[in-house]
Amino acid sequence: IGLTGNIGTGKSTVARVFEVMGVPVYHADKQARLFLDTGDVKQQIAEFFGDNMINAFHQVDRQALAKIVFKDHEKLAVLNNIIHPLVESDFLAWCKLNHNQAYILHEAAILFESGFDRLFDANILVTAPEHLCISRVMARDNLTLEMVTARIQNQWGQEKNMELSDYVVINDDESMVIPQILSIHNSILNCCL
Repeated sequence: IGLTGNIGTGKSTVARVFEVMGVPVYHADKQARLFLDTGDVKQQIAEFFGDNMINAFHQVDRQALAKIVFKDHEKLAVLNNIIHPLVESDFLAWCKLNHNQAYILHEAAILFESGFDRLFDANILVTAPEHLCISRVMARDNLTLEMVTARIQNQWGQEKNMELSDYVVINDDESMVIPQILSIHNSILNCCL
């Protein structure tokens, strides 16, 4: 099952609830960050984006890279073409390790944009009002409004994602989230049995 939501919607929090219920969750965005510091990926990033993208500690300067890719769709596509095949391969191997589970989740911010949704039987979308997403991310990541807005603009709109989703969790600080998750969990289990 795919689990997605735009930046600041709370998809990671929803994923943690599923994990507490015993559902294995593959965190694609976290795994992608780990791949950034592998030798081959660092070399490709340095070749395309410049040697200055590798800091004195021999790691990718994520802030400098983010400033480039979130302002240029073509450069973001290059980065995604480096990272996404690695994430997909790693995820498929992880699936084999968890083949005996009733179901598993793949949490990713750009699930539909990346085409990863093709791998899943169903998809869950976490939504929240954009103003709330912006304030959450600014507080959480200490980013400026401009930086958050640039990241949001590189994601599909929530309405488009909703059309492609089988389940929706509303995380607007008013709706109760856990009952929604339990309902989705039970629905998925009923479909699997």
